[in-house]
Amino acid sequence: MNEQDFRTALRDTMSVQVPPPPMSDAPVLEAAHRDRRRRRAMWSGAGSAAAVVAVAVGVAVLAPAMSGDEDAQVGGLVTRQPNAMSTESANQPSGPGNRPSAKSSPDVPPGQTDRTARSGTQYERGAALADKLAEVIPAGYGSPDLPTPAGDSGGGPFKYHQANYEDTLNGRELWDYEAYAPVTKGEGVGRLLVEVHTAGSVTGDGCGLQPLWGMAGSCTEVAVGGKRVAVVTVANDRFDQWAGYRYDDGTVVFVAQATTFAFADKPALDGLPFTAEQLAALATDPRFKVT
Repeated sequence: MNEQDFRTALRDTMSVQVPPPPMSDAPVLEAAHRDRRRRRAMWSGAGSAAAVVAVAVGVAVLAPAMSGDEDAQVGGLVTRQPNAMSTESANQPSGPGNRPSAKSSPDVPPGQTDRTARSGTQYERGAALADKLAEVIPAGYGSPDLPTPAGDSGGGPFKYHQANYEDTLNGRELWDYEAYAPVTKGEGVGRLLVEVHTAGSVTGDGCGLQPLWGMAGSCTEVAVGGKRVAVVTVANDRFDQWAGYRYDDGTVVFVAQATTFAFADKPALDGLPFTAEQLAALATDPRFKVT
């Protein structure tokens, strides 16, 4: 299983989580008492022990959890950390990297067996995004089709694109599209990512934007033609820096860069391919606005 398959499986798992049980234990206790009385009448008390077990299990299930949400601010970027009991987080559109669906069933669009499109219009949009990413490789760098190393433990291909169904909101399907590309210079290999979310999937603007894959860090807002772009430096084994911009229509574009490429079995680049300002400009590049 590679990183992309893992993220897809995580989305599917989170989409089928059942809501928490009611906080009151009265219905369970009342049912247990009724059951105990009935069993006493039928079995002359033989069912009493079973009723006690039922009561104990019911109380254990209803043990109260923490309530409420916590806000963690890291370098100007506020990351909401919803508690499992938070009804607010269950009703909000999900964000990148931590995307529990607002749907209560794992339904997917007709013709698909899971959330990943493997043909058709949505698939082609992901493929087109990969072509656009190839166009922005900076001068002095290459982006070859590197062979998968022998004994690869699940990293998968170095060039990759994907289209994922997220949810249906008010009758409109929400999708995200992503494309990876290796970036090489000398012996070093890093990587680039572009990820696009249709309107309704991601909330926030500037440094208030929901973080890419939950990767919060030190955020700086960069102005690009009057547009507020978040540029976040992170301490992460996936990426070193990402930029995110939300269009007026709600479409969100993320662009990320790293000096390394997991599973490449190659040395790291000497530095990041783009400056923070260049990365911010890429996040507003109309070529990446999937429509």
